[in-house]
Amino acid sequence: MGMLINLDGEISTDATISVLDRGFLYGDSVYEVVRTFQGKPFGLVEHLARLRQSATYLYLNLPWPDEYLIQEVNRTLAVAGPGEYYIRIVVTRGADPRIGLLPQPETKPRLLIALQAIDPEPKLSAAGLKVTIPPRQRVSLKALDPAAKTGNYLNNILALLEAQASGCDDAILLNPEGAMTEATTSNLWIVRKGIVETPTKESGILHGITRQFLLDILHEQGIPHQESELFPVDLVTSDEAFLSSSVRLLMPIAQVDDYPFPECPGPVTQLLWTELLEKMAQASQV
Repeated sequence: MGMLINLDGEISTDATISVLDRGFLYGDSVYEVVRTFQGKPFGLVEHLARLRQSATYLYLNLPWPDEYLIQEVNRTLAVAGPGEYYIRIVVTRGADPRIGLLPQPETKPRLLIALQAIDPEPKLSAAGLKVTIPPRQRVSLKALDPAAKTGNYLNNILALLEAQASGCDDAILLNPEGAMTEATTSNLWIVRKGIVETPTKESGILHGITRQFLLDILHEQGIPHQESELFPVDLVTSDEAFLSSSVRLLMPIAQVDDYPFPECPGPVTQLLWTELLEKMAQASQV
């Protein structure tokens, strides 16, 4: 199967949306990405809560209750059949009767759920990623808060293109104060002297769902950890580092510019990978 699309309740392998849609014209939309594990969406309730938070930030009203959104995700999965899937849930503000920045009162939001098959068995990469710390900064949270997961991704797209042009896989973006925030689609973690650290929410990051699950695991396992204001020197003097996201889960970092990590993946990364899969397996049995 290629892509399966549920647009406003109609499921097909193809769908179209108006060229006047504000999501297309301006990136005026919010979205979430969920993955299935053992056939069930993992963390869907948490993702839907963040979807509503993002919509509120954009002054966008979601007319559908969570029960309906969950129903439509599951209905689309049933049509797709057995397997593991990437699930993208998009709400665009809709198409105005005429082009203009100011949304019109009669504009109605659209709901898109797209499925794409992914590898059935998650695997922790042994090669890891080479990342760079580029000149391009993360958008300031005072301009467009990265905690809102919107369809406007130009900052991330440009950073990723520039990272790949320099021979790297991804970029770690700094905020205007020079502190590290996150990679282009993932939260950042480092391990120093047995302590796991990740940038604070105040640094200007997306409040990652997988990030929160990892914080819960660290607390449950009694592993020393903290949310910190982190700078590039902290990354290149750490013992190991990794990224976290909903689809890739954990991705080890092998190298930062010219600095290679001594181990990839490191022992703490491997431990957290095992514990996260266990948490996901437990959730799939509910």
